[in-house]
Amino acid sequence: MQIKQLALVIRLAEEKRDAAANQLAAGTASWQSAQDQLEQLQNYQDQYVAQAKREAQQGISVQALFEGRRFIAELDGLIVKQQQAVDQQASVLQSLTEQWADATRYMKALEQVNAVRLSEQQLEQDRRDQQLADDQYAIRNSSPDYATP
Repeated sequence: MQIKQLALVIRLAEEKRDAAANQLAAGTASWQSAQDQLEQLQNYQDQYVAQAKREAQQGISVQALFEGRRFIAELDGLIVKQQQAVDQQASVLQSLTEQWADATRYMKALEQVNAVRLSEQQLEQDRRDQQLADDQYAIRNSSPDYATP
């Protein structure tokens, strides 16, 4: 593969890595949002339960107790659903992280290949330059026009 072609492939790999990084950032934000909502639900439930306990100590009706337990059960259901959403977002986030890591490794591998190719190209140019200098030296020393008296 030519150096110019390799540079194009590297640029495309960088674009793919950057796109994966953007998707990873969006996935992280989605997971964090879901996690924040879960924590809010859990905190609300904890506060509600604490308040219900205080009210129960002061004496409440059976109907109010029944409604409170029903509401706590609804909160439990919401928390379970939100935990599932967090788990799903975590799975998506793991996948996006792997995609970004793969794209990064691929790009670095291409950069290493490019560095080797450039090094080989420079070495070949140095050999040609040395051969040219050797040829010029040989011509000067073997030609009577260039000989020193």
